[in-house]
Amino acid sequence: MAGELPQNEFAEKTVLGIALLDKKQAFNILTTLSPEDFYCSNFKNREIFKVMLALQEQDKPIDIVSVTSQLENTKKLEVVGGVDYLVELTNNVTSFSNLDFYIKSLQDLTILRNLLIKIGDIQNFYKSKEIKDIPDFISQCEKQINDITSKRRVGDFEKVSELAKTIGSQIQLAYGSADTITGISCGFPNIDKIINGFNPGSLIILGARASVGKSALALNMSYLAAKKSGKPVAIFSLEMDSKSIMQRLFANRSSTNLKKIMTGFLDKKDRLKIADAVEEMQDVKMYIDSASTTTIDELCLKCRKLKENLGELGLIMIDYIGLINEGGHRFESEQVKIAYFSRRLKQLAGELNCPILCLSQIKRAAEDRDSKKPTMADLRSSGAIEQDADQVLLLYRESYYTSQGISLNKKGKDKDKTEEVKPLNPNDPNKKPVPDTVHVMIAKNRNGETGVSFLYFFKEFGRFDEPANQEDIARLASRSDD
Repeated sequence: MAGELPQNEFAEKTVLGIALLDKKQAFNILTTLSPEDFYCSNFKNREIFKVMLALQEQDKPIDIVSVTSQLENTKKLEVVGGVDYLVELTNNVTSFSNLDFYIKSLQDLTILRNLLIKIGDIQNFYKSKEIKDIPDFISQCEKQINDITSKRRVGDFEKVSELAKTIGSQIQLAYGSADTITGISCGFPNIDKIINGFNPGSLIILGARASVGKSALALNMSYLAAKKSGKPVAIFSLEMDSKSIMQRLFANRSSTNLKKIMTGFLDKKDRLKIADAVEEMQDVKMYIDSASTTTIDELCLKCRKLKENLGELGLIMIDYIGLINEGGHRFESEQVKIAYFSRRLKQLAGELNCPILCLSQIKRAAEDRDSKKPTMADLRSSGAIEQDADQVLLLYRESYYTSQGISLNKKGKDKDKTEEVKPLNPNDPNKKPVPDTVHVMIAKNRNGETGVSFLYFFKEFGRFDEPANQEDIARLASRSDD
């Protein structure tokens, strides 16, 4: 098996030769590579590397004399080919300039060898054992392979001199444009200004009580992100099927009452608006997965495959974290489970270099306070989510409570002092929709400030819009402080 696996003898010899010739480069090599990166010549290169590591730990110089002495002490000098082989290593060096290339080549070959070995182990397991749960077997295989491939040079340092050129150019290009954001737009400029858009590698948590509008807002953001960026957006809906999502999208984009779409109560004007919405959606790259039994392993695998097929992803939206299936994993508590899912999603965002917008429920305890506005502590299993999330957005909609006769000034219900909110009659063509005001509270923003933004929520259409002018924003802000 050893001879069949990929290897590069020239790279191994060159790297060891450089380490023998230059103290500075030796430190670089010994802190970057490991013994398993040396595979050729019956592992004699590996033995030499181990001796170099031992000398470094003893704070001794690394050269032909010291390495020869150490090999003699361990009775391995003749095994590696004697002094002649060490001299051959130094003679193999023609330049130090390609050292980084050789180091990365050896690292990649190690990962490839480990990957091929693991694939062989999986095949042998499949042939010798009964597979009772195929989806679980696939998930476990995917995890084992990902554990190997995820190590690919993730620990590399980047030189400040090189980063300065790249990042400096980006900063200069952004200069003078107040609307410039580094991530893709969530579709709402006032929120973008606070969070700087949805940035690659970020985990964004959107939390609210049930029925406040978090699924509707996430769908709005996902659609607008796909439309504005032109990049693929993946939606994992663990609660609604794809037909329900599309009905909501049609209501959103055509400003047609959702109930009319669901019941088929559409007039000619409505049908024309639906036709326009169909035309608009043709160029939007959105992909929906509505499998309610999706596990965290399957979710990660599907995202990797989508990126492999489509290239760079603009956004991944998950509705919601509490509904992700455990699969083959077993957790001692709900808190441990959510913590594991949260960490996996953050890792996935970094691996795919794509923002992930994940929805989360708010604990019912928030409704027992005088102020019903949620805080990060109200997120279910909030500790892990707070730690992993780059941004946390919390929604508050006053009418959610007043429509139930819940007083916002004290605990309990106070129907005498609360004006009843009457639903719209979908059969009344002259009745204009009246939007609710939703507070979008940016409770955490890892790389920026926190704050509050306001949106108008047209519940009949499932659509959100920002206030049209600064006067409206100021008025909403003053009411929010009361």
